[in-house]
Amino acid sequence: MLEELTVTVPDDPGTLARVGELLGAHGVNIETLTASQHDGLGLIHLVVDDGGEAAQVLAANGFRVDASRPVLAVTLDDRPGELGRYCRRLADSGVSISAVYVARRGGGETELIFAVDNLEAATSA
Repeated sequence: MLEELTVTVPDDPGTLARVGELLGAHGVNIETLTASQHDGLGLIHLVVDDGGEAAQVLAANGFRVDASRPVLAVTLDDRPGELGRYCRRLADSGVSISAVYVARRGGGETELIFAVDNLEAATSA
């Protein structure tokens, strides 16, 4: 199952390279990510195939792993309105979305990864 990790890092040159190198050396695949900086710190949201291993490797190398949670991967047709239709199904099921990532696009499809407050309800929606 895919997991999202939230990691606070120093806002220094090479930090993201180091994270990628560490995870790669331990066989952890990064499905998608987002990174930003604020007030001298970086914040990375990683979606990985092995959250436990990723968290352990990062923590052992001095990175602060703030959170970890399972996420849902969904493949939608790549056409106007599909995101709205899918998110409406989640909303109508009482599911709140806290993050969404585009993982892949091609062949007429878009794979999205959703972090939600109720994974079971989202899976059933």
